Amino acid sequence: MTKLTYSGLKYGESNAEIKLVVDIQNDWFEVTHTKEVSQVMNKSTGEYIIVNRNTLKFEVIS
Repeated sequence: MTKLTYSGLKYGESNAEIKLVVDIQNDWFEVTHTKEVSQVMNKSTGEYIIVNRNTLKFEVIS
C-alpha cells in the first residue's frame, strides 16, 4: 500500500497548513491547478484541500 501526503498553505490564509492523505492504490484522486490555487481531491472519500499554488508539496509516506 503506497500513500502520499499532499500539503500546503490553506488558500486565503498565510500560516495555516493543511494535509490530505491519498492511498494511490485504492483511492481515486485528482490534482488541479489554476493561477492562484492548487486543489487535491480524494474522490473516494470526498475529502479535499485548496492551497496556495506555490505551496503545494507531496511526500511518499509508505
